[in-house]
Amino acid sequence: MKQTPSLSVVMPVYNGGVFLAEAIESIIGQTFEDFEFVIVDNNSTDGSTDTVRDYARQDSRIRTLFINRRGIAHAVNAGFRQARGHWVARADQDDISHASRFQTQIEWIHSAGLDVCGCCYENFGSKEGKVWCPESHEAIGREMLFRVVVIAGATMMRTEIAQDNAYLEDVLLDDYEWPIRMRTKARFGNVPAVLLKRRCHEQQTSRRMTGRIKTERKKYRFRHFYEMYPHTPLPDYLALARISDRQPMSSLAELHRAGQWLVELARQHDPLLRKRMARRWKETCERSIALSDECEAIFQKYLEQIDIADDNDGYEHL
Repeated sequence: MKQTPSLSVVMPVYNGGVFLAEAIESIIGQTFEDFEFVIVDNNSTDGSTDTVRDYARQDSRIRTLFINRRGIAHAVNAGFRQARGHWVARADQDDISHASRFQTQIEWIHSAGLDVCGCCYENFGSKEGKVWCPESHEAIGREMLFRVVVIAGATMMRTEIAQDNAYLEDVLLDDYEWPIRMRTKARFGNVPAVLLKRRCHEQQTSRRMTGRIKTERKKYRFRHFYEMYPHTPLPDYLALARISDRQPMSSLAELHRAGQWLVELARQHDPLLRKRMARRWKETCERSIALSDECEAIFQKYLEQIDIADDNDGYEHL
């Protein structure tokens, strides 16, 4: 194996079970072959360690690292420190990368001048549907006010960025906190194509620790909003937070604020982003209909400014 491959791939593993082999196969079967594959076993107890060793014996690109269990972020950071490639990509133990993922992301990084690159993805398992992720750095910043849009298991980035900006080990929602922290330091983008199948199952952290994740999401959303719009009155933020949390507005004045913000956030040369804002506005007004008969007129006023006739694009609405 080359001492300096173009790409290092880091996969943290802890009790990967029946999904692990398929995830590993999706990496070693990539059309882009100039990479090393660093698998960090987090002290598995279910036989995953043997699976990792078996694959390492079969493929010289695989490097193994066995550590004491201290969480996914610690394992990822340990893998990043071992990376020798110019670029580093994340891979998760239960997801399936499309065979062209690495080739497509590398080409997209160079053509768009990016430091960090993600992609659209498709959920499968207990939840199904294709998920759109915005393409440009600017659109990513706006959509992050509502949800995760650069998922950790689909990212590729400059190795020095990964090594100099570790994931915080006390954070669960690392694919929200890390992009928010890095947004002013690096240029982000997403390939506008589905390159990853993201497995959904009951053992995922997002299913087991929903309360803590919601708390973290609110904390980092507040920070992100005021980094983007530092002099905004608090009532404006609270209106946007209600949209993001899918709650009804508390007054007609707040409904007007919500409409004004969604119009502002839709001002991008990205029709899919505008469709998301139009759909959020429709749902916000539907949830707030009990406020007054005026809701319909307010809805039409701001919808016309977003200017999207059809919000059906084939992607799941998050």
